[in-house]
Amino acid sequence: MESHALGQRRSARGLRTIRRYYLDTSAQIARRVGSTKTRAELKAALQSGGHATSTHVLREWNRICLGTCITLLNEIRTAKDWTDVVDGMTKTYGRGSSRNWLITNLISEPDTTDLEEIEMRAEDFRRVRAGVLFKVGVDTIRDGTACQVARRRPTSIGGTSSYRVTCRKEEDICDQPQFLAKHRNRALAAAHALEASERDPDKKMGKKTRLALQDHDEASTKGAACYNGIGGDICIALECAADETLLTTDKSFDLICPAIERQHERVLTG
Repeated sequence: MESHALGQRRSARGLRTIRRYYLDTSAQIARRVGSTKTRAELKAALQSGGHATSTHVLREWNRICLGTCITLLNEIRTAKDWTDVVDGMTKTYGRGSSRNWLITNLISEPDTTDLEEIEMRAEDFRRVRAGVLFKVGVDTIRDGTACQVARRRPTSIGGTSSYRVTCRKEEDICDQPQFLAKHRNRALAAAHALEASERDPDKKMGKKTRLALQDHDEASTKGAACYNGIGGDICIALECAADETLLTTDKSFDLICPAIERQHERVLTG
């Protein structure tokens, strides 16, 4: 099934058809901190409400949004001014730095550099607003793996906040092995499709998934194998219903969705 750019499927007067979408993590993030064009495309697609997502998406959303929020709160508590906070928030490698800054702007609604005001907004974001933003337009959050990491909340000890965003394979806190056993053939089809990709990240994800699924040890699909591989795009896609269209900005779903016989639309970013 083909991927389509949303803008190529709609007239200037609005949606041609109303679809029920299933949001992946990239769509959830982009509709809040993407470019003006990307946010407008996603808003138009989701305006009818009644869409779906999953706890694997929530786990990744929390890792990005709550993780950044906790970093921001800790930076504020040791900073003398906003420049100190900016310096601390940008000292992360790779995409982490840009995401830190995007989510910081979402939290601070950057109309002030007053640290007390931003701290209040960050605390509100941690307690309430992050969850509200995730659920807007969504009436179904699927939980096929019973992921307990998605249910975790940040903690604070001695004035320092922390948030554990991973799990260990020996922890018995989910139904990931049973979920993947049920969907093994489709998951393997997705893994093979990714391994055939010319993109290195896709190849690596596909190989990790295939090896984990071929291992007879149930723990092989838990822990790092989940949050750094199979528990990401593939597990997210497996919970998309047959009558839904997976909505994303990630190219990996151009391979995953056809392999598991699911429709998808990819929003072009930039």
